[in-house]
Amino acid sequence: MPGEPAVPRGLVDGVVVGLVLMAVFTTAWCANTLSTWPGVLGTAVFTAGVLASAWFVVTAVRLARVRGRASTAMTPEEQRSQKRAGAAFGWVFTAEAVVIVVAAGVLGRLGRPDLVLPTIALVVGLHFYPMARIFRRRIDTWLATALSAVGLAGLGVLLLTDAAQDTVWGLVACGAALTTGAYGAYFARTATALRTRATS
Repeated sequence: MPGEPAVPRGLVDGVVVGLVLMAVFTTAWCANTLSTWPGVLGTAVFTAGVLASAWFVVTAVRLARVRGRASTAMTPEEQRSQKRAGAAFGWVFTAEAVVIVVAAGVLGRLGRPDLVLPTIALVVGLHFYPMARIFRRRIDTWLATALSAVGLAGLGVLLLTDAAQDTVWGLVACGAALTTGAYGAYFARTATALRTRATS
């Protein structure tokens, strides 16, 4: 539309990366149901995750194709802000990975490997809270709360009841996949809007 601000290339790149990451994570979470819920149910959940992830990847590719039309112009303040956000993202992502590895090792030594998956879900959920501040996105706060609740619920059930590990892991995996899938859908919607702006 005339007079509408140019699409920043940094924003395009961020959405493309977000879509690819959500495709990977959604597929990974859904893949857990193949072993925890063998048979038709697990296969159906995994298939749904793969289809959603394929949509995210296709959307990412379509957005990447208009990257050349996006603007690279940035004010000095915008450049500093983008650099700070990138560095902060890197630190948070690294901290998340380290905490997951350490937690898995500790739980294994304590004889509670059954708590690993919901712990991972909790850590991933918590890492979205700083992301909300870094990228100034309200959806990150909602997703952080939802996924953290899924992880905590899984831990609570395994610690306080005699529920089967496979049942709990399957439910946690589905909850996590729904969260990452929702995030992917958000990025897909943003990508569509950016493509429309870039090609109008």
